[in-house]
Amino acid sequence: MEKDPLQELLLFLKPEARIDLKHISLQYLIGVSGTEDGVYLMLNNNEIMKRVIDCTNDEVDEVVKNALLLLINITAYAKGATELLKLKPDTKKSILDIFVGYVLDPQKAHADAVCMILSNITRVEDLVEGCVTTLTPYLNDIVNAFVNTGYNKKGSNLDYIAPMISNLSCSPRIRSWLVEENPHVPLIKLLPFCQYEKSNIRRGGVIGTIRNLTFDIQYHTFLLSPDLDLLTYLLGPLMGNEDYEDEEMDKLPISLQYLPKEKTRDEDVDIRKMILETLNKLCSKRKSREILRDNGVYYVLREYHKWEKDPSVRLACENVVDILIQKEEEVGAEDLSSVDVPEDMVDKFEKMDADYIKN
Repeated sequence: MEKDPLQELLLFLKPEARIDLKHISLQYLIGVSGTEDGVYLMLNNNEIMKRVIDCTNDEVDEVVKNALLLLINITAYAKGATELLKLKPDTKKSILDIFVGYVLDPQKAHADAVCMILSNITRVEDLVEGCVTTLTPYLNDIVNAFVNTGYNKKGSNLDYIAPMISNLSCSPRIRSWLVEENPHVPLIKLLPFCQYEKSNIRRGGVIGTIRNLTFDIQYHTFLLSPDLDLLTYLLGPLMGNEDYEDEEMDKLPISLQYLPKEKTRDEDVDIRKMILETLNKLCSKRKSREILRDNGVYYVLREYHKWEKDPSVRLACENVVDILIQKEEEVGAEDLSSVDVPEDMVDKFEKMDADYIKN
C-alpha cells in the first residue's frame, strides 16, 4: 500500500510540537494547497486536517495565521469546503460552531480569515441548507457583530460576513428570517451598508442579499414599503451629481434630491449590475412597477445609462428601462414572473443579448 506523503507531518503538527516545526509544516502544506490535486491529497488525510484545525487556536500568532490561510485555500474548492464540514474535531463541536465562535470573539486577531472561510463554505450551493441549520442560533449575534464596525478589538473588520449572509440568503429560511425576525428586522440593520464606502465587500454582500430577497415575489410589498426606504439605498450608488428638472427631482426619494456636486457613482461594476438586476426583479408586479415609476427610478436610470460604459451593465439598465417606460396596457401582464416564454424565444433573446454585449 502506497504511503501517504503527508503522514510524517502529523508529529510536527501536534499542539506540543516545536513552534518552528509547526511553522515549516504549515508553510509546506500551504504550498501543497496551491493546486487542486494538492488539496485533494490533504483531504484524504483526516488526521492532518484535524491537526490544521487545532492549529487555528494555537498560542502562536503565526501558526494560527498560516493554518487559517491553508483553510482558505482548501475551502476555495467546493470539494474542500464539503469535506471540511464532514470533519469532527476533538472538541466535538462542528467546524461551523468553532469558526462562528472565533468570529464572535472580539479578541481574535484573525477573524477576517475565518470570515473568508465561512464565506467560501456557504458559497457551495449543496451546503447552504445544512449551514443554515447549524448557524440559525447565531444569526442575530453575527449580524450584530457585522453592523458594529468596531466589534473586533484586534483589527479585523469582519467585512466577509456580508458575502456569507448573501450566500445563506439563497435559502428560503434565511430570506424569511431577514424580513420577519422580531423585534428588530435584520434587513433594516444591513441596508446602510449598501453605501458603505470603505468596503466593496460589505456593499456587494448586502446588495447581493437584497437581490436574493427579490427572487421571492411575496416580499416585494415589504421591500418597497415607505418605512423601509429601499429605493434610497439602491438608487444612491447609481447616481452622480447630475441635475434633474424640478418635476423629476420631486419624484425622487427625499434623501436623493439635490445631491452634492462631489457625489459619484459606485466604482464597482459588479455591484452596479446587481442593483440593476434587483430593480429588474422588483418590476415583476404591476403595483411594484408603479412604485418604481412614482419614485423617479426611470429618471435615475436615464442619466445613469449615459454614464455607464460596461456593455453588460448597460444592457441590464436597458432591461429595466424598457419595462418602466411602457404603460401598463403595453406591459400586458400583471405579474411578469408568471409569463411563460417559449424556449426558442429564450434562446433568441439570449443570442440577441450576447450580440449586443459583443458589439
